Amino acid sequence: MTDRTENHISGGVFFGVVVQGRTVTLTLPDRPDPALAGLPRQSATFAGRRTQLEQVLAALAPAAPGETVGTVVVTGLAGTGKTELVLQAAHRALREENWFPGGVLFVDLHGYDAKRKVSPKRALDTLLRALGIPPEHIPPGIEERVVVYRSALDALAAAGRRVLVVLDDVPATDKIRHLLPSDGSTATLVSSRHSLAELDALALTLRELPADEGRELLGDALRTALPEDSRVAVEADEADRLVTLCGGLPLALRILASLLVDVPARPLSHLRRDLEDTHSRLSVLSREERAVTAAFELSYRRLAEGQAKLFRLMSLHPGPDFSTEAAAQLYGESVKETERLLLDLARRHLVEPREPYGRWQQHSLVRLYSRERLRADNDSWGEGLMRLLVHFHKMTTLACESLFDPVALRPREEPLFANRRAALQWLEAERRTLVAAAIWAHKAGDDLMCVALAVPISKFLTETRYLDDAGRVLTAGIRSSRKRKDSFREAALLSSLGVVLLDMRKLRKSVRTHYRAIKICRRLKKRQALASALNNLGLSLHEQRKFEEAVATHTEAAQLFKRAGSRIGVARALSNTGETLTELGRAEEASHALRKAAKIFRKQGDLRGYSQALGGLAKATRDDGKAEQAVDLHKRALNMTDGLLMPHERAVELSNFGGTLIAAGEFETALTAQQEALGIFRRLGDLRGEAMTLGNMALVRQQQGKWNKAVQLHTLALEAFLEGKDDHGLAAELTSLAFALLQQGSNTEALENLEVAADLYHQTGDSEKAVDTLDFVDRVRRRIGVGMQPVESRM
Repeated sequence: MTDRTENHISGGVFFGVVVQGRTVTLTLPDRPDPALAGLPRQSATFAGRRTQLEQVLAALAPAAPGETVGTVVVTGLAGTGKTELVLQAAHRALREENWFPGGVLFVDLHGYDAKRKVSPKRALDTLLRALGIPPEHIPPGIEERVVVYRSALDALAAAGRRVLVVLDDVPATDKIRHLLPSDGSTATLVSSRHSLAELDALALTLRELPADEGRELLGDALRTALPEDSRVAVEADEADRLVTLCGGLPLALRILASLLVDVPARPLSHLRRDLEDTHSRLSVLSREERAVTAAFELSYRRLAEGQAKLFRLMSLHPGPDFSTEAAAQLYGESVKETERLLLDLARRHLVEPREPYGRWQQHSLVRLYSRERLRADNDSWGEGLMRLLVHFHKMTTLACESLFDPVALRPREEPLFANRRAALQWLEAERRTLVAAAIWAHKAGDDLMCVALAVPISKFLTETRYLDDAGRVLTAGIRSSRKRKDSFREAALLSSLGVVLLDMRKLRKSVRTHYRAIKICRRLKKRQALASALNNLGLSLHEQRKFEEAVATHTEAAQLFKRAGSRIGVARALSNTGETLTELGRAEEASHALRKAAKIFRKQGDLRGYSQALGGLAKATRDDGKAEQAVDLHKRALNMTDGLLMPHERAVELSNFGGTLIAAGEFETALTAQQEALGIFRRLGDLRGEAMTLGNMALVRQQQGKWNKAVQLHTLALEAFLEGKDDHGLAAELTSLAFALLQQGSNTEALENLEVAADLYHQTGDSEKAVDTLDFVDRVRRRIGVGMQPVESRM
């Protein structure tokens, strides 16, 4: 025998002295360490984020032999649901067999709360205790703690007890690396408001929820508390508006749900009305300890002085997004310095970078919060806002000159826009901002700035067919010009509004508006302004089919332009005269006017005007029976570099080209041109252009003898003409459809369409077409009566 006793312990992993005994007593500290509280409970309501959840789970899955498992970092604005996504993923992963047999370590670092913030060193102490390291064996220094921590995780993984480490609300500090495992097997989930791009990790950035997922979250949260609640289903539209007003922010939606649970009888519409008041929206989005403002406050407090100032000033920007250059105007520093600060804010998700690079956006609720901070901090912002508006005026004016008035340009050492396309790109990028800026200036009582902005902005909006926006800007500009008693600008803006009303097919209102502008110009004796107003009036008279009056008006405009020394003005009036003469069937006179206009445009270097004049000349040439020559003219107009750059004017030319190709017998080529035009018209919302193109496509199918397809296209054209409020076009389309129906033997329906067409021609003042249509009806009836079919159209 021996007096030596040996004890062998197996089945575990040990990191220090092991004490074996029948009873082990642990004494808990008086205050539990807030850094570790186990894995918190996941919410019963989790909507959206399904793609991100699957990405996280795929990254957490055990790696194949020889592969390593990395870190997943979930970042985003406060309130986007980062912690919830991490918890949902962690709970799902722990339920997977053999993924994490060692369990989970969860640490909430409270990285943005100064009072509750947990340092990496303190977090390591708690993590090591959770791993079973006796307190006396925990080193005092952070580097030594890291070694023990990583060694413990490595040992657990090697023993088949892989652990999931979850680090929540991580601050922006390079010391966070100390909490990351290094064994290649232990997976780590991290959430942070700060972009942690320096970590070698899969980065997922959470944005706002779309309407359907936001509505789902709101509905699930309500039904969890009140299973029979049906308010979201009953008031689906109101629910969508609530999601929009919350900017799709999950935190805000959960607060709304709790407010609705408090009062089960409260309609969603009532809560929506409260939220629509931007001055009180953030105060509504709060309940006891949960508040959107409080979440944003934690991020704001960590900003440096320059970052905070720029953050506050961004709330002044009138548009939904902004460029670095615009931000620099508000901030009053260089573009380079402003860009540096914007990148800092983007890393904190207080601004969001947009495509293309150089554009930024604030979440709608963050914008409201930054405006509150601006008021609270009493920033001096007047100069910055004025710099921004002046910047918009200057840039818009120069861009519009490049696009529409190239003759007005003067050589510059460094041109702001390399070409017309670059100018158009800038205007398109700033469009919504420019509209908001002009309307803001009017509402703020800065009438001089409103008028100055309205002139170039409305020009761009009209030419690019943003007609509703153009009307709003022009209305604001007209009111501001009246307040300033600036009759000259009022007349110019009225004339522009008349063009917008014309494009909206509000022809009578358009004509009345033009006459108001003309009256002011005659009183002021402004020759060139009067010429422009008359020229615009001629366009509206043309669309009213008052062709003789339109020709007279354009002719008077050309004479006034000539006296004023405006050769481009003369060319525009001649071009419009030529197009109206074409409608009158006076092809030779039309060609003469259009050739003269084209010559002036070319000499003046106005390629856009030259292209349009060639297109008009092509139509006149086609109507003169010279289809092949007309095709060549259309091709020159379409292929001219820097010519028909505006999508709408290109679509018009393509549609006309298609008509000429039909006359030339090139049917398939005609369809190709018309299909491209149709796509543009539909994208721009031009119902009349869409209707005319569909009608032309139907004529191609008629020429090919494909009567069913022709009828289908004619029917679509009719619907577009009806919605586009063009009765004369509708009459012509009914006539064309009737001919196709006759070929199919649908005689009764064809005759009904012809009779309606005749009535419409009569109503629109086209007596000649009305008589011809009724004559055709009589011929059809006679032929049908003696059984002679099909009927040929001789209209």
